[in-house]
Amino acid sequence: MTIFSKPSSFHQWLIPFIVLIAFSVGIWPMAGFGHPAGDFYQNAAKAVQSKNLQQAESLLEQALSEFPSYAEAHHLLGLVQYQRRQDASMAIPALQEAVKLNPNFAQAHYDLGLLYLHQEQFGEARTSIQQTLSLYPKFWEARLTLAKTFDHTGDTDKAIQEYETVLTQEPFASEALFHLAYHLMQKNQPERAQELLTQLTTHDSQHAEGWYLRGRLFEKDQQFDQAIEAYEQVILHDPEHTDTHYNLGFLYQQKDLPDKAIEHFQRVTQLKPTDAEAYVNLGVLLIGEKQLDKAEEVYQKALGLQPNSVEGQFNMGAFYEFHKEDLEQAKIHYIKYLELGGTDGRIQELMK
Repeated sequence: MTIFSKPSSFHQWLIPFIVLIAFSVGIWPMAGFGHPAGDFYQNAAKAVQSKNLQQAESLLEQALSEFPSYAEAHHLLGLVQYQRRQDASMAIPALQEAVKLNPNFAQAHYDLGLLYLHQEQFGEARTSIQQTLSLYPKFWEARLTLAKTFDHTGDTDKAIQEYETVLTQEPFASEALFHLAYHLMQKNQPERAQELLTQLTTHDSQHAEGWYLRGRLFEKDQQFDQAIEAYEQVILHDPEHTDTHYNLGFLYQQKDLPDKAIEHFQRVTQLKPTDAEAYVNLGVLLIGEKQLDKAEEVYQKALGLQPNSVEGQFNMGAFYEFHKEDLEQAKIHYIKYLELGGTDGRIQELMK
């Protein structure tokens, strides 16, 4: 069971487009309002705000025909092109031109880095983002992106260093708190990890993954009541968090609360109907509650998913032998169990 999955895509790393526009328009030097290129640019910015991206692109192309060295227009054109077509390869050349014309254009370097990330060109992305930070060291969002890039390429120590720096600049940066806590868990520093996660969930009480990691830490420390409380917070904010339902099922089973345990394992089978182990765990609980017909049904589903499971065939045989008192059905599964390599001595004797 995984504790945390790193992003497989960089779409979520791209700053929302309108935010980028708001940051870029009006900050960097541009052609004056009296210059035709400046007028085209301002009208393009207005078109972006009204979400008329086709018109914005046309206006920016006109601005560049008037003033080819207009770095800000190249920058905005690249953003518009990406937003229109969701094709980073088409937008990258415009941003490359923007930073070529204005090497001190920090936002353009950063946006170019984001597009490189979208293309999984990690070396180019790091270069662009590091150039951003050399121009604007307090741009903590860029540093966070750099940290996650190191994460993705397996440079854990560098990622940790960057997350730590982010938190000196923005102490409540949720992603930095979460990722750093995760790494510290892996490095067997649970106390600092829990401290960071407490800070995270206090500041951002709806951060389901933060609550999940807190639950894992509590569970590892055998603080089961606290673990349940943390996991319940996960479910409150993310009702379909399968791993949390799984963990709650086990914890409620340990606390001898079978109804609650059954509820969570049933939810696992709904959310992940191919999880044979969840059906087996549910079957064990249903047997304990004397719900034998339901137990038989979920055991059969488990075997349907994993017919060559040694444990599954053994469990099915034992179910028929001891709970249904159907030795013929039990033998069918015990034979399959032995064929799959099962070595239980009692079963071997029984089959003789």
